[in-house]
Amino acid sequence: MNWQKQRQHVLDRLAFLPGGTDREGNALLVVSTSQVQECSYENLVSLLALLSDTLPPSTLFTVLLDTRHIHLKQLKFYLRACQQALYKKMRQVLIIQPEKFLEQQKINFDLIVCGYTSKTVLISMHKLSKFVDVNQLPEQFGGTLGYDPDAWLSKRIEIKKWQNYLAEVDTDGSRHNPDEDQTLDEFVSKLQATKLVEDEYAAKSLKKSIRELKAKEEENSKEGLIKDHTAGVSDFLDWIEGSGEKWLNSLCQVADNVDEAEGLVKQHEELTNKTKEIEEQSHQLAEIATRLMAACPQVAIVLQKTREQIRDVAEHFSYRVEAQTQFAVSNKNFREKVGEFIKKSDQMLEKVCAEDEKTVKPIEELTSTKKELDELVNSMNVAYESAMDAGEDTVAKARQYAEVLPAEEFVAHIASSLNYLSQKQNRHNELASVKRLEQQQHIQLMTTYEDCDQAIKWLGELKETLHREYSLSDIDEGAVRNLRNDRQDLDKTAISTYQYGKQLLSMAKNSERSSMKEGSTEERKEKLEAAWKELDLAIQNNEQRLKVVESFMATHRQMMERVNEIERSLRERLRVSGKLNSITLSTERKRLRHDVDELSKCGNLLSTQINADHTTTAQDRQNAIKQISDKIDEVMTAQRRMESLIGEEEEAGSSSSGKEEKHTPRKSRPLSKVPEEEGGDLSPVFPRAVRLLETNEGIAPAIRLSKNESYL
Repeated sequence: MNWQKQRQHVLDRLAFLPGGTDREGNALLVVSTSQVQECSYENLVSLLALLSDTLPPSTLFTVLLDTRHIHLKQLKFYLRACQQALYKKMRQVLIIQPEKFLEQQKINFDLIVCGYTSKTVLISMHKLSKFVDVNQLPEQFGGTLGYDPDAWLSKRIEIKKWQNYLAEVDTDGSRHNPDEDQTLDEFVSKLQATKLVEDEYAAKSLKKSIRELKAKEEENSKEGLIKDHTAGVSDFLDWIEGSGEKWLNSLCQVADNVDEAEGLVKQHEELTNKTKEIEEQSHQLAEIATRLMAACPQVAIVLQKTREQIRDVAEHFSYRVEAQTQFAVSNKNFREKVGEFIKKSDQMLEKVCAEDEKTVKPIEELTSTKKELDELVNSMNVAYESAMDAGEDTVAKARQYAEVLPAEEFVAHIASSLNYLSQKQNRHNELASVKRLEQQQHIQLMTTYEDCDQAIKWLGELKETLHREYSLSDIDEGAVRNLRNDRQDLDKTAISTYQYGKQLLSMAKNSERSSMKEGSTEERKEKLEAAWKELDLAIQNNEQRLKVVESFMATHRQMMERVNEIERSLRERLRVSGKLNSITLSTERKRLRHDVDELSKCGNLLSTQINADHTTTAQDRQNAIKQISDKIDEVMTAQRRMESLIGEEEEAGSSSSGKEEKHTPRKSRPLSKVPEEEGGDLSPVFPRAVRLLETNEGIAPAIRLSKNESYL
């Protein structure tokens, strides 16, 4: 149908389908007689044929002809064209008769003579409602049915366009456009909404074409899907068995350092991403196979086997990729731990191999250095343990995927690396142990130096203690005895400290030799000897002073005993003879007076020396001097008391007459006649009376009373 050629005739309403029907349901076809002069017979037949094709083939037509303004020949022209174009589809022809009676008779006669196959009815205008309802008649025949030729033609042209589109898609499936299909569906819906016969027929025709096209597309799509599925399976298997297998095998290796391990991990990540695409492709192929099995039962068995093969191959390849990826990641972690261990071991080795100076360092610096080395060794050992654990994990990974990996080769490679790490760690620990021993020797040497310095300091403190706390503050036998006992303890402490210092110096000397360090043992030895000499001299001086005080105390005690003895002798003689004179015991009394004078001089000298010793406090010195003076005064008081007996008797004897009783005094060696021994040491020789006292009572020796002797 070429509506473009008939466009003007349709617009001029030469013939048209208003959309109405007669009372019998036949489609109404109106042929206008006003345009007959401008239309040829062929065009009229073609137009009528086009109009009839817009309705279903079973449709019968009622043709409406207006002959009020035409001649009989023109009526024959129309009837012949309608009979040729519509043939058996024309149910009847309603001819609106002319107004003139003669014209009516001519037409009626002609219809009878010609014998048209279709029923022809000559009818006036006002009787059309007998055959056609008013609402089905066009307005030009007194009806109410509207008709717009422009809209009707546009609709026919669009219908033709969609028919051509469906024909093209049927011929070439690549021209199929989903947007066009949607527009076509909307157009068909509009046609159905008009409820016009020709529109409903066009809509049904288009729907039928669409269904046929979809059926054909489905049939073609099944064949295309099978071909596409076969090609996809082939490409899938070719990639896995070809490029994928080569790629996977090229990555099946053990990296020996961190850089290689990182490179392998990155390549495995790329392969993993590709594997995910392959798995997705396998799922798509399996899904297509499932649909094809339902759509094409004749190839269901083959498709099922293909689907299972695709799944098995994809899963096995994915498992191999995962196994190699897991091993590569584990090996990367192992190599990182190995690198960390090597870094820590190099730092420790650098610390161990650092050259030390020959001089002895301070103990704080040695302790800090030793602590740093210990930290480095601990850090190295921790890194070693981490590396060993990572290596064991890598070995476990290789054995876990032994069915898809060369596990024995991988395990042997990792084991050699672990063996190398173990040997390296042992060597470094041995070097660290040697360095630690050397540092310990240095620390011991410095500790010995400090202990030696402390011993020297103790000797000095003992000397200060001797001067400060072992001076005479009480001139008393108990205090002197306690002082001597304490001094003996101090002497033992001093000797022990000195011997301890000598032992420390010997140890320091041996440590210097073993560590080949330049030390200061000789200097400390000199300091120790000097401190000991000073302390020993102070002890000797203290001992001499203590002996002098002891001698003074012993002499004081002996002289008090002599005075008391002489006084007892005088009283005994006085009791026996009843009188005393100046010659009685004169020798003993004279010696006693001389010894008392010597004791007084000795006490004064001792007081002078005590007062000159400023190591003690002034109060202690004054207290000691006062006690010495009190003891001398005590002896002199006792002597005066004894002499007073003689004086009283002489005064009484001058008035009495009696013969003086003779008394032979006991001989005793004067205390002042004690000789000096050669060599300057004190070795006192006592008078007979003193020796008797010593024999009888065990008294300690007294001091000598030579005039030119130093008592300290």
